Amino acid sequence: MMKLSLLLSALASASTLVSAQHAFTLVNHCGSSITPIVANTACGYSPRCSGAGYYTAAQPGVLGAGASETITIPVDWVGRIFAQNGACGASGEDCTITEFNLDTGDFYTPQAYDISNIQGFTQSIEIAAAGCDTVTCTNVNCGCTEAYPPGDESGCGDDSPVRACGAGNIAFTITFCP
Repeated sequence: MMKLSLLLSALASASTLVSAQHAFTLVNHCGSSITPIVANTACGYSPRCSGAGYYTAAQPGVLGAGASETITIPVDWVGRIFAQNGACGASGEDCTITEFNLDTGDFYTPQAYDISNIQGFTQSIEIAAAGCDTVTCTNVNCGCTEAYPPGDESGCGDDSPVRACGAGNIAFTITFCP
């Protein structure tokens, strides 16, 4: 009986771990194929180290024009998603990137996300979060209400491009070339 109780407890814990994730749907509305990259940035570009989750699954691979793919991201992930164009660095340097700091608890905000062109604008992109704000940047001049502009390391003065969303598992959609 004790073994059955331990087994049921272990299964319940595993079930909680599996459900403690976010669904990210990557959508390619560009006229050609793209290669989305998921990059972990905890302890690097993000100040958050402790308690940050890491994406360890396979990269999404090439998405043809009009295609989409849904991937699962850890609930406490800190990282970036961008389309590798051959000139982007491993963490999206020199490219338009989407940034996420998820399940931060009370330290910042439960779910924070933004679009950044600080290191360079390479394409239009949109982040939609179920039940939360959508941010869209369709050109290099999209402004601080939608994205960090090229070269602006001041955070637009007040981090206005950052959106916050409540706690819990959130379905995100990232659309390339919206």
